[in-house]
Parts: sequence; structure tokens; C-alpha cells
Amino acid sequence: MARLAVDMAKQVHRRHGGLSFPLDVEAMVTAEGCTCLDWPFLEPIREVKHGKWIGIADWLDEPERRRHLAHALGHHLMHRGNQLSFRTWQKINRWKQEREAEEFAAHLLVPEEELEKARGMGLSGLAERFGVPQDLVYQRVTAYATEDELARWQVASEEEPPG
Repeated sequence: MARLAVDMAKQVHRRHGGLSFPLDVEAMVTAEGCTCLDWPFLEPIREVKHGKWIGIADWLDEPERRRHLAHALGHHLMHRGNQLSFRTWQKINRWKQEREAEEFAAHLLVPEEELEKARGMGLSGLAERFGVPQDLVYQRVTAYATEDELARWQVASEEEPPG
């Protein structure tokens, strides 16, 4: 079953060919029609998206900044309209949208083809290679892994000699 976030990340990659890693997410966000603004948000606010504007906390380190810009871009591309939540059913929809935006960010920043090239690297090596936080890499290879990736990784682990 295809997942919207994964498909959308692949579409963005196709529109921006010749990518190098870590991605210049800010340039990509701008090319997709948004404007990034550094803002002195207070913890816990890291990013806010409104229309074409993405406000990003000016105190984030580069990996977190990359993650939150990609997350906001996911909202921009997949969840147009009012992002406010007032009712219980909207909270459920909001949770779904947050998960989709995070999955989009994970696949945008750590695409399947590039992840395959980096096979055998540990989480910290992958985080450094893609310029993202280590917890995002962990989510990418667990909760956000595609069925094809999981099947390939299972076959590869069965083919490895023990010990």
C-alpha cells in the first residue's frame, strides 16, 4: 500500500533532480513556494507554518532546522488549509497530519535510494551523512521504513553469515 508522505517525498525529489546530501532544505522549501523566516520562538515551539510562511526557531542546530523545515514543507504540500484544532475528531486528524509530516520529512531527508547506498552505517553515521538528528534516522529505518525496504533488509540479514 502506497503512503502519501513517501509518495510526496519522492515527487519532490523528482522535481529537484541532482540532489546532494545533506539536502539544502531551505532552498527546496523556497523552490516549492514557501518563505522561511527565522524567529525567536520560545521552547517548545520549533516551527510554525501559516500559508506560504514557515517560521523556524532561530536557536535550532542545523540538523533540527533541516528536520523542521522538511516537516513544515510536508504540511504545505499535503495539508492545505486550517491547521487549528478545536474538536476531539480534529485532534485525531491533527495527530495523523503530524505523523504524515514527520514521515514526509524522514523520506525527504533520507531517501530510499540514498539509504540503500549507505547500507551498513550505524545510526550516528547515517545522521551525520544526511545531516539530520539521530532520532529521525531511527524513525526512518523503523516506523517509516517502506514494505520494500523491510523485505530487502530481512533478506539481507538472512544472507549474512552468523557471528
